[in-house]
Amino acid sequence: MTGRRALLSGWTLVLLLALTIQTSVNVEALSTRAIPKHFYIALGDSYSSGEGLAPFLAGSGSCDRSPEAYPNIVARRLRTVTLRFLACSGATIEQISGQVASARPSDLRHAALTTVTAGGNDLPFSGLISSCIGAVASITSPTIKYLGGMSGAALCAGTIHGAANLLGAGVNPTTGALSNPVTALTLPLSQPSAIQTRLIALYLQILHREGALRHRVTGPRLIVVPYPTLLGPAGSDACLLSPAPLPNEGSTTTSTPTGSLYPAFANASSVALGQLNSYLQSETSVVVKSLRSEGYLEVSLAPIEPGFVPLDCSTGTSPSINGLHLNNTAMRALSGFLHPTAAGQALLAASVVAAWRSATH
Repeated sequence: MTGRRALLSGWTLVLLLALTIQTSVNVEALSTRAIPKHFYIALGDSYSSGEGLAPFLAGSGSCDRSPEAYPNIVARRLRTVTLRFLACSGATIEQISGQVASARPSDLRHAALTTVTAGGNDLPFSGLISSCIGAVASITSPTIKYLGGMSGAALCAGTIHGAANLLGAGVNPTTGALSNPVTALTLPLSQPSAIQTRLIALYLQILHREGALRHRVTGPRLIVVPYPTLLGPAGSDACLLSPAPLPNEGSTTTSTPTGSLYPAFANASSVALGQLNSYLQSETSVVVKSLRSEGYLEVSLAPIEPGFVPLDCSTGTSPSINGLHLNNTAMRALSGFLHPTAAGQALLAASVVAAWRSATH
């Protein structure tokens, strides 16, 4: 009996040990499954994709996603997230909504951070730039020569008015100033502009797809990254866009080239473009504030980085944003113009990280 009891005791110990090992394995497996992988979903247009900062990532195609774009910098700084880089150069608000729809539901549910920059291509910025650009002999040149077949005074005025209407503001044809000042933007949004309506729908789509709940303070974080200020104050008669003269190639650049000509905006154009830029910044901010006042506390606005330097109208240069260098194919050269440099993208990334840490801690 003593030997049998000893044998049973031995088997009991073996079974208990096996059960203990199996239990610990199961607990470890359960705990691994219980901790989801956290994702960073980067949505938006060329300001998010890193347009102008080639070489672009393999597989990004015409979306021109750059390793120097702010989403990549943010992901490297946060370390604990896996980047899902969906931003695409040229994307409108509707197309950014398509980026949200294309994202895997599990990635969205486990998003620790989502960023988006949107609205510029609805105005559109690229159309405003190409239709308003001209050339001057110097910063003090009294007249601007529009680029033949590419821009003109009437074309510029039409695109500016179209953009202002989308923002719910008119333009004074004499001064170039918006007739409805930015200070007129108030809460609640009783009559949102077309751009505001589109932004509200986009932000709500993101929040709902991520499972955000009203009045909840924890959970997915949507950080809206506004466009930086692009142009400094205009010069006496024009805003110089590059320190390099245009190539003298006859009708492909200007209708009447004479000597060295520099790309520029006319003074009234640069005033209007600067105010459209400011108005879009303000409308973006008002939309975020409106959603937060409605209880969507998981959306916040990244601050506009004070170190971001707009293009200097007297020199056509900036450390934060690309000036314009036209070549034989002028329209192609516009792709990176007025887009952040690598240093500018780093400043946008710092703004996102600061907003995320403020929201989560």
